[in-house]
Amino acid sequence: MKSLLLTGVLFVPMLLAGCSSTPLGPYGYTDNYLERLDNAAGSAVLPDDATLSRFIDFYSPLDQERIASSMDQIYAKDLYFNDTLVTLRDRDVLQKHLLATAQRLSHMSLQPVNVIRDDNQIYLVWVMEARFSLLGRERLSRTIGISQLRFNLNGQVFFHQDFWDSSQGLDQHLPLLGPMTRWLRDH
Repeated sequence: MKSLLLTGVLFVPMLLAGCSSTPLGPYGYTDNYLERLDNAAGSAVLPDDATLSRFIDFYSPLDQERIASSMDQIYAKDLYFNDTLVTLRDRDVLQKHLLATAQRLSHMSLQPVNVIRDDNQIYLVWVMEARFSLLGRERLSRTIGISQLRFNLNGQVFFHQDFWDSSQGLDQHLPLLGPMTRWLRDH
């Protein structure tokens, strides 16, 4: 327990120092989001119910066959995608990311809770359930989140920003990071 606490005492200041390394933070995440959001405003249209259902079905469950067969229909070639873990700008790169994710997971699905239509975008409130194996044990992660989505005239997503707390979902299962995120959340 003392070594875990000592690790935390040393690790947290390093994390905080890393976050302040540049005026924009380590990755300029917020400015990047706002820039792409502003650029995407004029070309977005609200999707019909069938298009939105196709998007939800794509992730329920997320599997390699569905990714390979439906990617071009779901996502535009040039896009902005951020799931809090990565930021991507190309459909082919996103496809590789989703295929790798599906391969690492035993199962992942999104259960929609609410759909909010706002001007030219959708906010999809969801519960994500992911099952994966870590250190020889099957793990279950259930978390809530929101996807901010903008669709083009072809019904393809070209702006996808997820808002969810990975420390509540995936991070808490990681050997070194998990105890620290749980401790930080509780204090």
